[in-house]
Amino acid sequence: MRLAAARWQPRVLPPTVHCPPHRATLRRHGAVDQKAITKAHLKTYLRLAKARIAKNPDSEAWTTLDARWRALVDHAEAILAARAAGRAGSRFERSAANEVVKLAQEVKPREVVEVTCAVVMLWELEPQRFRSDRAFWLQLARRVRGVTDVNYGERWDNVRQRVRRTYRELTPRASLILGRWLAETLGVGGQHG
Repeated sequence: MRLAAARWQPRVLPPTVHCPPHRATLRRHGAVDQKAITKAHLKTYLRLAKARIAKNPDSEAWTTLDARWRALVDHAEAILAARAAGRAGSRFERSAANEVVKLAQEVKPREVVEVTCAVVMLWELEPQRFRSDRAFWLQLARRVRGVTDVNYGERWDNVRQRVRRTYRELTPRASLILGRWLAETLGVGGQHG
């Protein structure tokens, strides 16, 4: 007796549907239940990162991390130069590269190293603050971008009748790329060993 061959049907999962506020939170923070990591949350860890650097200022680790930041800047400039030369590439990667170059023009390498180390320390010592790796990478990108005022704009608020500062968002994919670059390049400085 011959059994009828069962046709294989791929399992199709329903699309993830969120209401507009949760969709905005997912886009901005990396998870629907992720809260923003603010400067206030990071203050203690930034102090710890600076204390770690001050405790051993002659360590090669800090100059190595500064050099790794400069190497990341060189990589970003190469991506932008390739685009200027007409080569194809990911627009999200170009956007992340543009942010790295803007940061390099505005802040010292050590500031980027300190903030990255502080966010990594927060992730290690309070992992419950991050709902996922994606949320960590997006929050890392946001905090590092927040070091400079280049990423803020101003708009007129008709209700309050005053000028308000607004944060200029990166696309989620560009933020994800930037966060991964920072974590891979500089994150080792914030790890406890």
